[in-house]
Amino acid sequence: MSTHFSVSVHCLLLLSLSAPERITSAEIAGSVNTNPVVVRRILGGLKKAELVNSSPGTRGFYLAKPSSEITLAMIYQAAKDEGPLFPIHGNCNPDCEVGLHIDGLLTNLYMVAESKVEQFFASITLEDMERSSSQMEVVPSQSE
Repeated sequence: MSTHFSVSVHCLLLLSLSAPERITSAEIAGSVNTNPVVVRRILGGLKKAELVNSSPGTRGFYLAKPSSEITLAMIYQAAKDEGPLFPIHGNCNPDCEVGLHIDGLLTNLYMVAESKVEQFFASITLEDMERSSSQMEVVPSQSE
């Protein structure tokens, strides 16, 4: 499983907590402890999903909408370009009864699981994550 989702949440929390100030990809990379190029690629996906913005000539990124309007489901959708939540191993032996059918069995199971995860993520906003960060417990919005 890719870490793209968790790094995306990390980036957005930094942007939210620093608002209205902008943060550069290098500053975010320092917090994530990764290369700024990786952060810029992730921020590019978040920008495409209209969750962050940047302006030509002005250094740094900022949230495109209030943290109360950004759900984990939106972040997850933006991060899905890196692959499915539950990837399936490939190259199974077609002469094996299990190997022959495992892709179909797991694909259906994983589709249901991913749907449940997305439903849960839709109930949690970035603002919820901000409030919960000191408590280390995520409590979904009461607006459900």
